[in-house]
Amino acid sequence: MKKLVPDPPAISLSAPPSPEDCNTLIHVLTLTLQQSANVLLDSPQGPQRDAMGMNIRVLCRMINALNEHATAQGAT
Repeated sequence: MKKLVPDPPAISLSAPPSPEDCNTLIHVLTLTLQQSANVLLDSPQGPQRDAMGMNIRVLCRMINALNEHATAQGAT
């Protein structure tokens, strides 16, 4: 079965992101989340809608993890 969404590239960070980097990433991921939600709402039932739903779940988890990391480093 062909994958609808390819696997993400392997990412390796030499150092954890700084609070400023986390905030920038959170901002960009939030914009991506909004666009994914728009595609989800505009899509009929099917594989594309399922993929957007999965994308939204992954984005939410990533935003959550970045927020927790930034908070642990003292960002507000």
